[in-house]
Amino acid sequence: MPNPGLDQLLIRTALDFDLRRRLSEDPDGVFAEFDLTAEERDLLRNPDHRLLPLFGRLLAGQNKPDPPQAPAAPPQPVPGGPRTLPDISLALTVVPCRVADSYSYAVWVNTDAPPPGVTLPGQPLTPLRVILHLNAIEYRDAAGEPQVGLTAALRQSSNISAAMPASEPVPPPASPAHIWIAGLGIQTVNHTTREVEQAVRASREVLYLDTGVATRTYLESLCPRVTSLYDQSYSEDHERLSAYEHMAAAVIDAALDHPPVTFAIHGHPLVAVHAPFLILQRARELNLNVAVLPGISGLDTILADLRIDPVINGIQMYEATDLLLRRRPLDATVPAILWQIGPLETVLHTLRPSRPERFTRFVNHLLLFYPPGHEVAAIYSAPHPIMPPTILRFALEDMGLHAAELHTGFTLYVPPTSARPVQDYDLLAKLSSIDHLRTITE
Repeated sequence: MPNPGLDQLLIRTALDFDLRRRLSEDPDGVFAEFDLTAEERDLLRNPDHRLLPLFGRLLAGQNKPDPPQAPAAPPQPVPGGPRTLPDISLALTVVPCRVADSYSYAVWVNTDAPPPGVTLPGQPLTPLRVILHLNAIEYRDAAGEPQVGLTAALRQSSNISAAMPASEPVPPPASPAHIWIAGLGIQTVNHTTREVEQAVRASREVLYLDTGVATRTYLESLCPRVTSLYDQSYSEDHERLSAYEHMAAAVIDAALDHPPVTFAIHGHPLVAVHAPFLILQRARELNLNVAVLPGISGLDTILADLRIDPVINGIQMYEATDLLLRRRPLDATVPAILWQIGPLETVLHTLRPSRPERFTRFVNHLLLFYPPGHEVAAIYSAPHPIMPPTILRFALEDMGLHAAELHTGFTLYVPPTSARPVQDYDLLAKLSSIDHLRTITE
């Protein structure tokens, strides 16, 4: 049974530096305040990856949507339940139109162009193609009469490219930006910059994508309207692109309705994420002003956790699945960072653990450049200030043995096998030469 005392301690320690200090100096005193069990006290004395399931449970509780209000007379399904009509679909073209200082929408079905004789009000903007899959539902109404209704499930949503007219006036923003795309850092609160905090305070709504246990609590202390996009966007076994489309649509809708808004993202807002680029594209089409505010990225925390200076030997970075798709060559004398090894070989969202076979193709590709016994490190930077980073070190050929541990947050670091030797000895001799310095400076 979840202990609310532990839940509150995890949230409070993410927000309160003084409480974290007291936890390190007088853990028993803090434990007594939160009524923790002996097992929980032991875990917090030596925090490690066992905290992750607790973070996940806390996140699920915070992001749970409000239950819908039941209708006064709920429809009663008839025996047999809903009937699916798989051959019925609608391709809707939705075109926003600027009329004075507001927007309206024109919609037509199964065609990219309006029907003959239809004139759009105002200046039409870039259309959006939406494909819906329809289901027929049989039910009985409050009077007991049989009825048939339709439900629509979003099958696909994508932009149809259309250039904005050069003459389209740009409305002056009511604030420095209609949308701030902001990075929250890897440890929200600890890593959030003053610039991002100021943007959130100035926003009428903050829509966020972050799995920190205290993220909602922190953001609600800065902005009265906070919306999590995680649970409402991702679905098990569905394409991640659909989630990004949903996020972008939610942010754009909010910016049109009540600007300014902030789209706050875990880490850096433009590192290994696609939704911000969809927002940037659609904001240009709608003449919305967007500012991007950087945050501490996974690269920053990896360099700190592994004690790496990327300038010494350089660095090469690739997304793991893209590495395989393009069969990218690797330089074994340059450190390599390979992102997103957890969701390797799929564009579908899932939280299920991996099998060893998932990494076979990946390891075989790396073995083209590294020896089988070369030690690599899978790293997950800590999302909470009382939790250390998780670093798994193993021989490259043994990566599959750790498959169940490599969740979606892990990145692979491959150290160089050797240093690349100096090739330009003439330049080497001149590096400490005063005469050479004077030839290359004023």
